[in-house]
Amino acid sequence: MAGFEDDFVDIVDYIVRITHQIWVDRAIGRIYDTYDANCVVYSALGTVRSVEDVVANTLQAVSASGDGESHHLNVAWSGDEDEGFYTSHLGFAYATNTGATMFGPATGRRTGRFFVADCISKDNRIHTEWLMRDNGAAVRQMGFDPHEVARRLAQAPAPEQPTIAVPTRLDGQAVRAAYDGPTDTPRGWIEHHFDAWNTRRFDHLALHYAPGIIAHWCGGRTAQGLRNVTALILQLLASLPTGTIRVEHVSWAEETDGTIVAARWTLEGWTRGGGLLGEVPAGKPAAIMGATHFRFRGGVIVEEWTVFDEIGTLVQIYRA
Repeated sequence: MAGFEDDFVDIVDYIVRITHQIWVDRAIGRIYDTYDANCVVYSALGTVRSVEDVVANTLQAVSASGDGESHHLNVAWSGDEDEGFYTSHLGFAYATNTGATMFGPATGRRTGRFFVADCISKDNRIHTEWLMRDNGAAVRQMGFDPHEVARRLAQAPAPEQPTIAVPTRLDGQAVRAAYDGPTDTPRGWIEHHFDAWNTRRFDHLALHYAPGIIAHWCGGRTAQGLRNVTALILQLLASLPTGTIRVEHVSWAEETDGTIVAARWTLEGWTRGGGLLGEVPAGKPAAIMGATHFRFRGGVIVEEWTVFDEIGTLVQIYRA
């Protein structure tokens, strides 16, 4: 690959290997080789705008998990050497909580959580990243209450956050029209899929999911079968009943066990107590930055991984 170190075979090899080097081999200094000096990293817990901050955050995270390991599940991608590569990297991180974290003191407990890192890379360096970690699962596995943790973090000075402008669900005086664009491209298919969320036509999901669909969701939640997966979506929207989901980016990859399509999305709405987020204060604006990796076989989804930071979302709500 032009502009990249010679030993990287392709963009998938690049993103998987540097992740392993930094987080498993503890070659934290590789961040200086593989991140732009003025890189921007977006997450639910704040925005980072320099390579030094990336290094500092990584040092803190690694120090709290001496035996951490990272397993790579999917990498969907797009782009080329000239315009840069976009990668969506799904993985699963194991670690023993041996040090204090922002969530609380060391517990000695074993944690495991999914993560998705969407990165734009050019000339061997990442310059923009969207990072989504299942911190809800990790907090619960440490033995902490997610709402207590979020309320405490909400008392700290707020880091840079995206501006939340919750859209109305109406188009003038009428309900929004359904998606009517193409469905014969990966982007169009995904837009059509998430339109079932926006139109509340969850009966349409039967056309998209295999009967035995398996879904892995934030908070360590797992569901099998169409009705159970639909229940997860309903529970999330019950917490944001005015919520509207917007697809931000779509990439894909052909693998031996099926096609992977990765979507990064934003769900915005006003809160109401109950549902997946629990008894949150009502009437608060919230924006969830999430990612879903879909595995297709025979034209339908057979497995999905939906990752967003439940703790970061709760912090945002308690600060609002």
